[in-house]
Amino acid sequence: MRLLPLLALLTVTGCASTLSTMQTAKPLARGQFQVSGGTGLFTPVGQLATLIDQGIDQGKEINEAIKSGQPYHLSEDEAQRLLGVGMALAVAPPGPANELMIRTGLLESNTLDLGVRLSTTSMRFDGKVRLAHGGDPDDSPLPDYKRKSYDLAIGLGYSRHVFKSPVLDVLEIVKVDEFSRWDLEVPVYLSMDLGDIFKLYAAPKYIYSHTSLDSRLVDVSQSGQNVTGFDVSLPAEVSSHFYGASVGFALGYKYVHLYAELTGGYTDCRPVVFGQQRDLGGVTLYPSVGIAIKNPLPFWGRASRADSPVTTESPITVP
Repeated sequence: MRLLPLLALLTVTGCASTLSTMQTAKPLARGQFQVSGGTGLFTPVGQLATLIDQGIDQGKEINEAIKSGQPYHLSEDEAQRLLGVGMALAVAPPGPANELMIRTGLLESNTLDLGVRLSTTSMRFDGKVRLAHGGDPDDSPLPDYKRKSYDLAIGLGYSRHVFKSPVLDVLEIVKVDEFSRWDLEVPVYLSMDLGDIFKLYAAPKYIYSHTSLDSRLVDVSQSGQNVTGFDVSLPAEVSSHFYGASVGFALGYKYVHLYAELTGGYTDCRPVVFGQQRDLGGVTLYPSVGIAIKNPLPFWGRASRADSPVTTESPITVP
């Protein structure tokens, strides 16, 4: 019975980071807000390919055993590899993720904006600072939809995962209260805005993820060998590293834009689970689409020359 919480852990605590960017390197103006919603598909390509490859190999061996009339035996090495892939897919399963993000600009220099994103599995706070700008100046008399902008920015994001393990609580064997995960993300944004109608952007990024398991669950796993006869221990902490980039574009007019992007990279995660080091990472893809809406004029702060009223009346002279 003590093995049940360990098996349940693999099936109910699986989650994956929302890897989308859904923003360009150009910060919002002071007092300007942008609300965006989107959906993405987490795809652990490396683990899925390994699972398919292992399945094909095992299928061939089973077929040969049937034809020869010999019993089929799964070697310990093959079993370990299949277990590793199964655990990787359970911890970071393929599937859709939805998100809602709100951003606002803070400085009159249009060099800093902050945002909060609520996704299916986490809440994320981030900000970005513009490092370089080319094209039309921010105080250009041209309206936004006619300005060209070439920007470079760096960001910092922190995510806290909000999922729980309800199955473990229902089993009433081990109550899990301390299961937690957080991510630290460092992206670099590069973008080209053509008249605020077409936006092309890229965002190389690094994401560090840290997961802590409930101490009581770890204690149960470490004593599980007395029941099962083999090592079923779990680590108290698991770390992973994602190295990749997002590439996308936005198409719209003035204040409404549709986003489409693809994030790809490699996840490095090699914890010691069940007595052996497991490779739970691999090549990862995250295609996503979304829509963003922003207000036309800042709610506060200095208006640009393009937003200032123009008068043609002659001045009045007072003697």
